[in-house]
Order: sequence, then C-alpha cells, then structure tokens
Amino acid sequence: MAGPSKSRFFRYLTLKLKSFLLSKDVLSFLVFLLLSATFWFFNTLNKEREQTLNIPLEYKGFAKDLMFVEQLPQFIRINVKDLGVNLWRYVGNKPEPVIITFDQKINETGTFNVNYSDLFAKVTEKLLPSTSILSMYPENINSKYIRLHSKILPIELVSNITLENQFMLSKPIEVTPSEVEVYGPKSVVENLKTVQTDNLIIEQLKDTVTMQVSLRPVESVSYAVDKVMVHASAEMFTEKIAYLPVQIINNPTNLSILSFPAEVKTVFNIGVTKFKFFESNDIQVVIDFNEIKKGDTTKKRLKIINNKPYITNIRIQPEEVEFLLEEK
Repeated sequence: MAGPSKSRFFRYLTLKLKSFLLSKDVLSFLVFLLLSATFWFFNTLNKEREQTLNIPLEYKGFAKDLMFVEQLPQFIRINVKDLGVNLWRYVGNKPEPVIITFDQKINETGTFNVNYSDLFAKVTEKLLPSTSILSMYPENINSKYIRLHSKILPIELVSNITLENQFMLSKPIEVTPSEVEVYGPKSVVENLKTVQTDNLIIEQLKDTVTMQVSLRPVESVSYAVDKVMVHASAEMFTEKIAYLPVQIINNPTNLSILSFPAEVKTVFNIGVTKFKFFESNDIQVVIDFNEIKKGDTTKKRLKIINNKPYITNIRIQPEEVEFLLEEK
C-alpha cells in the first residue's frame, strides 16, 4: 500500500472510531457504567470490611550495651474490621509507629517483655475509635538479652598494597578513625586486642587514594562504626647520599666512646618532595653500649634507626667500625 493510501486509511479509521464513541448509544452505556461503578464504590465504603495492616514498631530507651538473643519485631501485623470508608483512610495515611520503651532495670542477663494487653492497648491508640482488632501478630514481645561490655580498641588495617616502579609511600597510611568502641559479651571482648579491617587491595599505587573499608565482623560483637576511611599517598623517590656521624646510645656517664671512622657513608631512597628537607637526625647510625658489654671485641656492627617513613632502603659503608672506650 502506497504512502498516501496508508494516511487516508488511518484517517478513515480515526473518524469511524470517533463517530462510534460519540454515538448516543455508546455515550449512554459509558454514563451508566460510570454511575454503576460510583454506586458500587460508595456501597462498599458503607459496609463493614476486614483489612490487614502492618504497624511499625519504634524502640526507645534501649542502651547500646544490650544484645537481644531473639531479634525484636519491627512490625505488628493486625487484622482489623471497620466500615470501608474508615479502612480507606488507612490506605492514604499509614498508622503512626507504636513506641516501645525500655524502662526496666538492666541486669547482666534478663528478659524484655511486653505482654498482650499492653501491646494491644498501644496498637489501639494508633487506630480510629471505630476500628476493631480481630487478631494481632505477634501477640507479645519477649526476648532474652545479654548486657554487653564495651572496650575501645585500635583498628588494624589488613591490606595488600603494591607500588608502581620508582614509587614509595610519601607518609604512613592513615586510618580514620584509628580506634573503635566495641560491644560484646565480656568473655569475648576481653580477648580482643585489635579490630581488623577487610582486606584492602590496591595495585600499582602511584597517587593519592581515599577508600572506605569495612571492619571485619566478629561473632556476637558490634562496633560503634562499621566502616573506616583509608588514605594512602605515593610519590616518586630518588636516591640520596649523606655522610652521617656514628652515635653512641645507652653509654654510661663515666665513659666516652670513640669510633673509627667517626662518620659513615649512607645511601638511601627518599621521596622527591622530601629530598631537600632531609636532616642528619632523620637517620641515626649508632653503636649500642649494651651490645659492647656482651663481648670484649673492639669492632661492632652498626645499627640503623630510621626516623622517617618516607626514607627506605638504607645502606651504610662501612657496616662495622672500631671503637675505643675512655674514662672521663
């Protein structure tokens, strides 16, 4: 069928349909149908009907250090009876939550209970006076509880972080918050030393990243917060050479110790932004007098103390020095 013929055909169908719908018989039928539906609707509203409602429960006055053995219900399901016009009001306006208040003395263990009559009365307050409750589930709230003990523990980051070639961490990885308050049975909480995170995997880090990490769950233990923020920064590094003095630690006041040589060549990696800010006390090359007391040798291996996290791969030449003790 050609294009113009199609258009004429569709216009013809449209006109025929319009003529049919506007005919006297069809209009009479539609008016009758509308009146019948309206009559049925109002007749239904004026008769008693049954309906099921879910009313939310809201708990107040519950301390954080309580753990319930059986989970407290979040809704009360009721079957009610009332005129249809009244039940229709619940469709557009949901009943307000029923407030359940914990106002009893807290023991190490105990039972929280709201009996049928009290719960029935609280639910009835949220309904229209004409509405009758036929059934209610649950009929009461009953759950055993355990009083939890709390403890503030450091957060231990569990991670597998690899760095891009020629990159290093520019500062220690930050975990915020660094500690968390935990709640649980006394026997469990007392044995906890740290709270671990889920394993954080970052591959080929070469920039600054901030990620949210969940705390690893422990059975019967809850946390004040469930997630922490982890901030890691990386930057390029370069090699630096410095000549550092040999220092003596833990030496008695009546002795002086001389080392030969008095300074050593130190080679290490350092972040490029920290290169020009390096100071000689960022790395300590030391002889520990406590090690000297263990033997009568006059030569000792040097120890390295790194005071900056952005310094890595420290090497010294020589690694051993001779020393001489002198009384003051």
